[in-house]
Amino acid sequence: MVHQHIPGLTAVSFSVPRQEFLSVVNNCAAIDGGMDGLVDATCLVAPALEPVLALLLAEWKARLAFPGPDWTPLRRVLEVPVSELGALVDRATDGLVPLPEHCTTPWEAFVHLADRNSRPGDLMPALAFLEYTAALCPEVASGIGELRAWNDHFARQWHLTGPLTALRTSLSGAPLTESVTHDPHPGRPAPAVRPLIRIYVKVEPDRTPQGGVGRRRAARTQRYYVSACVKYTDSSALHRDPHTEPRESVTRSQLPVAVAELLTHMTQLRHSRAENAALELFLPAELLNEPVEWWDRDPSLGFPNSLLSRYREILLHSLERVQRPAFHNAWRARWAHWRTGEGPGLVHECDPETLSDTEHLALLDAKIGRDDDVVGMVLSRPPHRDSELGLREMSLALDLGVPIVVYHRDDPASEVFRSMIRETLANEGLAGLPERAQQWKSDVAVRATTTAAGGASAVTDRDVEAIRSMSMIWDDPELLLEGGQSAPATFVGGTE
Repeated sequence: MVHQHIPGLTAVSFSVPRQEFLSVVNNCAAIDGGMDGLVDATCLVAPALEPVLALLLAEWKARLAFPGPDWTPLRRVLEVPVSELGALVDRATDGLVPLPEHCTTPWEAFVHLADRNSRPGDLMPALAFLEYTAALCPEVASGIGELRAWNDHFARQWHLTGPLTALRTSLSGAPLTESVTHDPHPGRPAPAVRPLIRIYVKVEPDRTPQGGVGRRRAARTQRYYVSACVKYTDSSALHRDPHTEPRESVTRSQLPVAVAELLTHMTQLRHSRAENAALELFLPAELLNEPVEWWDRDPSLGFPNSLLSRYREILLHSLERVQRPAFHNAWRARWAHWRTGEGPGLVHECDPETLSDTEHLALLDAKIGRDDDVVGMVLSRPPHRDSELGLREMSLALDLGVPIVVYHRDDPASEVFRSMIRETLANEGLAGLPERAQQWKSDVAVRATTTAAGGASAVTDRDVEAIRSMSMIWDDPELLLEGGQSAPATFVGGTE
């Protein structure tokens, strides 16, 4: 079998299997790509050995790439678990080299990167990885001298002291999270630190044709495919995994469990700390009324454990808006008008009063269509399958490019709900609404425990229902559409 995988390998037989195996290894080592072929052939016979052999092969290649120094001190420093290992690899490789599941320590990541080349004059990914590890991981603080001595040695040998010094200087005091700055206009996006990891979840309708013909066509329960990817703010790539791709569709009632299972796998896959993650969900119109932030992160626990307790930021996005390029021009233009300071960023409260649905929608279209300052809408009805007006108002928001949509899932006419929105807009501006809403919901999530223990709650009884049922779509085209292949739209399916 080995000879079939490695052209040029001469078959040699020995009476002792160990001698024959050593002969095969020595012969494979002398052939370009021979060791890769040997590992592939061995894994076909013994698949369980793949993680071990992959590491051995990486160490073999690393020895060839970095000849000379004693590896023992370096290995001792790097064989400790660190948080955000995937982020370190992404920064060192500009997101071009994924971290295999079997790599769980900096040592394993280092040897995985050791034979990766760089452009002429650039620092090799393995050396860059050691610099990021030394600068950003307190777990290896006692071994920083060893890491830098290793890099200094090879930088001098390969004439890379310039790039090494530049990277080391840039990392002096650098945080692992990335700041996203915006124009400092009142009521507009202000400077903020975005979480390191952004997990994107797409829930897409299963459009498989129904069976049967004519009147015999059976009624079909709507089903959905759920998929996910992850992105680091300092990486130029979206990271996907076969296990996070949709396989079987699920019903609406099965969505909370399907999303929870997917997010659990994403956390394990990326070696991530949950508190450093944000969650963004792309939902079709009929699901925008789902209370996703209140879904359990682990339904098997047997008690309420909402996603809010793990993800400090949860954003809802319109799947249709991102997927349909016909919506993009108006969407970009209205957002840019607000962000660049040309408009004050108004929020229009929808209220049909005594008008018919048709008259109300026509009036909305006329008012908002000619007013570029409107970047938000408060719907008069939720976008629910039982509320045609809410869905039509939502459709109008997409058509006119209104990027921010707020609504009450149960009672949109609630005066408490509307007064909370108005007060926040008056005091903090539209840009402060997402953070304020997230804080309100977090307060409600802990309220039951706090009041049961006799403590004071951050929210009043009057506000609880309005907060629990408050929902918001915040579609920032700069973050969702820009960035080429790294844009979330490439995952969602909204690139032209």
